[in-house]
Amino acid sequence: MSKKVNTPKIRQLIEIIELRMPTACAESWDSVGLICGSADQNLKGVMIGVDLTESLFDAALKKKANLIVIHHPPLFPKGRGITKLVKGRDSDLNTILLKAYEKNICVYVAHTNFDRCALDGMIALADDLGAVAKARVWETPTDGETLLKKLVTFIPATHYEVVRDALYEVGCGHIGNYDSCGFAASGFGNFRALQGSAPFIGKVGTLEQVEEVRFETIFVSGMESVVIDTLRHVHPYEEVAYDIYAVEQLPLIKGMIWGLGYGFVAELKKPMKYAEFVKKVKNVFKVKSFLTHQQEPKMVRKIAFTPGKGSSFIKSVSQHQVDVYITGEVGYHGSLEAARNGVNVMELGHRESEHYFLKTIAHWCKEWDLPHFALDERTQKII
Repeated sequence: MSKKVNTPKIRQLIEIIELRMPTACAESWDSVGLICGSADQNLKGVMIGVDLTESLFDAALKKKANLIVIHHPPLFPKGRGITKLVKGRDSDLNTILLKAYEKNICVYVAHTNFDRCALDGMIALADDLGAVAKARVWETPTDGETLLKKLVTFIPATHYEVVRDALYEVGCGHIGNYDSCGFAASGFGNFRALQGSAPFIGKVGTLEQVEEVRFETIFVSGMESVVIDTLRHVHPYEEVAYDIYAVEQLPLIKGMIWGLGYGFVAELKKPMKYAEFVKKVKNVFKVKSFLTHQQEPKMVRKIAFTPGKGSSFIKSVSQHQVDVYITGEVGYHGSLEAARNGVNVMELGHRESEHYFLKTIAHWCKEWDLPHFALDERTQKII
């Protein structure tokens, strides 16, 4: 979306943001979306940060921004986040949220849905590292889970392309390095409209036979509501027939797929010596040092990156046979597992690995011509 957003309500901006990173794409355990404030007020400015901190809140007040967009959720179920909004120290999360509410400042969280959907941020980050993003990284699903679903629906032949294209537009049909993938077969559908219905084709009480197209395509698990809402919106029938099936096979380990996986696997445009690549990483992520335990490769040709905690992705990056895996943290045992698979790990620090969040959201706000500011909490500077 590149058009200018003219002095929107905060609610309107949220709708635009969620076209790029639907909340349905977040992990089931995550807490994303608007968590504080009234979205019906006019937007005055956007303040962007990784965490909800006292300094970020103070910066929003100073810049007169009434929407704070953060990456890490402050509200989680019991045991993972705050559970009460009671004033305490000024630096307490619950106190900051209360002060935001009192000052009529909205707080919006974009976490795993951002990580899965912000492909432009990933592609730009890979480019900054001197590489071209080729694929995504994902966890091995647990028993009973699938990463993909298949949609089968039946469309009157006159509306086939309209419905098909709308489904592709919301992300259906992405396989590896291909998008807009689907299959169609012609046939005849039968139905009889009963009293009280308003059929698009035919008359109430008459058995109809219509030339229809059976269309099937795949989509990312978790996007069911978005896909079905789109189907019902563009399909001409009053009652839309469709089926959804679990796809047991794993996605191909290639292709930058929107809504599926995390980070990226990338190939360097020009192979670098390890020491040279270290300098590049430090410069891009603005870090003076990082933690690594593994033997250093002589040359770096292929890399992987995931933000935050990266221990659960080691198996996936190992399958890609990367030389270096850049992430926030993997822990001792994760580091050993990577070493056994011949992968050098660079642990930047959790927040340091998510610095690109600021740049990506700021880029979107600039694209939409909105007043915005981003606080680098490591330096306490507005960027």
